Amino acid sequence: MKRKITAEGVAVPGAPFTSAIAVTSGTMVHTSGFMARDPESGKILHPGDAERQTLECFGKIEKVLKAAGGTLDDIVKMTVFLRNTSDYEAMNRARRSRLTGIDYASSTVITGLVAEEALVEIECVAVIGTDDAVAP
Repeated sequence: MKRKITAEGVAVPGAPFTSAIAVTSGTMVHTSGFMARDPESGKILHPGDAERQTLECFGKIEKVLKAAGGTLDDIVKMTVFLRNTSDYEAMNRARRSRLTGIDYASSTVITGLVAEEALVEIECVAVIGTDDAVAP
């Protein structure tokens, strides 16, 4: 079964997608890609500052995971899209500040982004409600 997850202050009005989908039997959550977009105006927050934009992305991901019954600790896979290679260290500073002690797989892609002032976009897969035991 698939369930739509909504979180106040995350979705952009009129968007053709939902913030996240939870797939039960696990529960696996796939988020959409989040940018540092103001939910009211749709404008990108913190132009020119990849670290602060990354922190905004994690705030949105955290809200969505909470709405699904989880936390940032439940992230198992993250894909980060950066506009500029030069922002990689700033993005990683923000990741370390929010995700230290959390094990997850990650990919980073350098690409264009749909919002001109966006420097970072992040999507995640999380699994909620499992024990932390790892099979050999």
